Amino acid sequence: TDVATETVKWQAAAETSLLNNYGKRSLTMERGEGHYLFDVDGRKFLDFTAGIAVNCLGHSDPGWVEVVAKHAGTLCHTSNLFLNKEQITLGEKLVKCSFADKAFFCNSGTEASEAAIKFSRKFHMMSGKPRTNFVCFDNAFHGRTMGALALTYKEAYKTPFQPTMPSSSFLPFNDATALGAIDDTVCAVFVEPMQGEGGVIPATNAFMEALRKRCDEVGALLVFDEVQCGLGRTGKLFGYQMSGVLPDIMTLAKPLAGGLPIGAVLMTERIAECILPGDHGSTFAGAPLVCAAGNYTFDRISNPAFLANVCEMGERIRAGLRRLGEPRGLTVRGEGLLCGLVFDDAVPCGAVQKAAQEMGLLVLTAGKGNVLRIAPALTVGPKEVDEFLDLLEKSMVHALDASKE
Repeated sequence: TDVATETVKWQAAAETSLLNNYGKRSLTMERGEGHYLFDVDGRKFLDFTAGIAVNCLGHSDPGWVEVVAKHAGTLCHTSNLFLNKEQITLGEKLVKCSFADKAFFCNSGTEASEAAIKFSRKFHMMSGKPRTNFVCFDNAFHGRTMGALALTYKEAYKTPFQPTMPSSSFLPFNDATALGAIDDTVCAVFVEPMQGEGGVIPATNAFMEALRKRCDEVGALLVFDEVQCGLGRTGKLFGYQMSGVLPDIMTLAKPLAGGLPIGAVLMTERIAECILPGDHGSTFAGAPLVCAAGNYTFDRISNPAFLANVCEMGERIRAGLRRLGEPRGLTVRGEGLLCGLVFDDAVPCGAVQKAAQEMGLLVLTAGKGNVLRIAPALTVGPKEVDEFLDLLEKSMVHALDASKE
């Protein structure tokens, strides 16, 4: 292959100016179209990462582009000193389509976690019996800012920054027998209806039901983190609809504005009435341009035909993954268009991911690096799915079967 001269040039420039917190990256992207990304050297990639489950409508969706361009030329940002129609409309839609009575906007998933932490604390403060403890689950990921970090399982994310918030503890995920540890000192329990970073692990219905019951028994709030699994990713509009168990608070982010930064916290009236003017805020949150993109994106995602495609394509991907994985002793899990191919450890998984990239296919990993995480745009069709399976098969043959010979 030709030396990727542009890539080398931009890598060197990045090394000079950018913090190295992401490590060395081998690709520099220039444009996206539908399900494909093109790098600075003109190489084409089938993108089954969707910007880590953000680009739900694919790249440069024409309707999305039109809305964003229009609002860029009308009103981009006002701050929350003023109301704007787009924010109000998006709030109305989210409340109407969910368990919630009120919506709060922010700018990212971790900001949504931080707001949920504050709102939970304030709720108990207002009841006259403050509570400080939080319970989360093994392999959970709730964000990287200091509050959310305390609720995140992976020690390596936390060790250099200790002390984090001391009042959080972890229980095994999907183990209803462990929930007795949740007592009346617990402010809130945070859980993902399907763990994403943790390894594409759906919660069982029995676990979610037992968790709701236990929280009610001890007066703890139940917070669902749907940053990765919410908004159509599972084939349901919201992840909690998989079990039918309702939270008190839910966090959303990634796909809500189709690629622009946004977060949201949805809550019941019981929580909302405890939050008073001045309790929390954000300069950038709920901006008209971002919320216009959110309204367009949410209208697309919440369409039943759109969600039916997510389910259908998810089944098609998992059937293909089983065909490729089972003869090699690999298991498949997931719901909708968040799928995992589970390896014994990180080495073969990483080798397949690397081989895939060389063949023009982009996929993620999760868990302990041992899960190939597949999260394409939610608009993916049979053509892209079959191309994905073909490229993945070639990558597996190259990375796994060749190494055995």
